[in-house]
Amino acid sequence: MVKRLIAGLSRKPALGPRGRGIFDRLFGNAGDSSVTTPREEATVLAIGSGKGGTGKSFLATSLAVLLHQAGRRVILVDCDFGLACDHLLLGVTPQRTLQHLLAGQATLTDVMLATPAGPRLVPGSSGVRQMADLSDHELATLGRKLGEAAADSDVVILDCGAGIAPQTVLTMLCADHVVLVTQSEIAALTDAYAVIKCLRPLRRDIAISVVVNRVPAAGQGDRAFEKLDEVTRRHTNQSVNYLGEIGDDALVTQRRLGQPPLVVSDPRGVTADSLRAVLGKLERLCGTIGRRTVATSGVEGRFKEHRLFME
Repeated sequence: MVKRLIAGLSRKPALGPRGRGIFDRLFGNAGDSSVTTPREEATVLAIGSGKGGTGKSFLATSLAVLLHQAGRRVILVDCDFGLACDHLLLGVTPQRTLQHLLAGQATLTDVMLATPAGPRLVPGSSGVRQMADLSDHELATLGRKLGEAAADSDVVILDCGAGIAPQTVLTMLCADHVVLVTQSEIAALTDAYAVIKCLRPLRRDIAISVVVNRVPAAGQGDRAFEKLDEVTRRHTNQSVNYLGEIGDDALVTQRRLGQPPLVVSDPRGVTADSLRAVLGKLERLCGTIGRRTVATSGVEGRFKEHRLFME
């Protein structure tokens, strides 16, 4: 299954001469001094998954709220192109979305919303087919706007779409740290491995961590991660980090829409405790999740320097 998923990505090492020329004209020189001049920028976290329905958006919104509660200025960007739902989980109704931002019809300030739980949200589009296949110009705009968000916050969280679509992979590659959300079932683990296998050749230094969500019994997440990590080490010669497991909680599946985030409505519950434990491990791995000096390429620079693997 994994071989079929990544076959199209592994046959070619880059976009090719014509594709590189297009990206060079759009993005300019990745070594430009404006990109590499030391400056302060937010930590950028990308939350992804191999398959849909693993709880990726639940984790992204929960981490955003927890980081806000810890005193960080947080911007959550819903990068699940065309199938966005973070606005529902955070209880806001957007008038403008990422679609308007990328089309040049609104500024980042126009689109960004304050949410009742605290973090600011750049909402994505839902049911907009063209957002699933962004143009080169729209991708260039996305890179610039993520740079603006990182300059105006302590933490930027990118809630990426599921799978290995080129624009989803590119969005994950621009982050400082990728968190993959999976489940203990074989299909979810296989698809999570496919994402890892796609990211590693494009950026060997990228930090990747895993959360196993909706675990039916304590310890099953640990065992699922061990399997995933063993396959990853065998085929990529690199390990991934484990942030822990989150149990299958009826409060998540039955009451989320129209309710405050669970870390707000049930802050002492077992799921909220698990989410705080995940964040604690992530902070220890990152060293800091907040504003820091960037001496080399930041999020916009990484958008410029990476080339997509595509057929």
